[in-house]
Amino acid sequence: MISSFKVITRSTDNADYIALLGNIDASAEKQLQSIPESLENQLVHFDFNQAGRINSMGIALLLRCFKQIREEKKAKIILRELNPTNTLLFKMTGVFMLASHEK
Repeated sequence: MISSFKVITRSTDNADYIALLGNIDASAEKQLQSIPESLENQLVHFDFNQAGRINSMGIALLLRCFKQIREEKKAKIILRELNPTNTLLFKMTGVFMLASHEK
C-alpha cells in the first residue's frame, strides 16, 4: 500500500515545526513513530492545515506520538490550524490532554 501521508519537519533555535499532510490512518504509522526521535526542542508545533481525514487508528497513532514526546522529550505540544471536525474529534478522544490548541 502506498501512503499519501507526509510529514515535513523544520527546526528553529527554540521550536520544532511538524506539518502533517494527507489522511492520518494506519499508513501513517512509520512516519508518526519517527517524529519523537527527530525532535530537538522543548516546544513542538504540529500544523494540521493540510491534514485530511483522521480515523480511529490515526487518533491512536497521534496519541502514542504525543505521549512519547511529552514523556521522553519533556516537550510542550501545540496543535495549529485544526478544522472544526478535528477539533471536536480531539476533544472527544483526549488528545487535548496531551497537547494544547492554538486558535
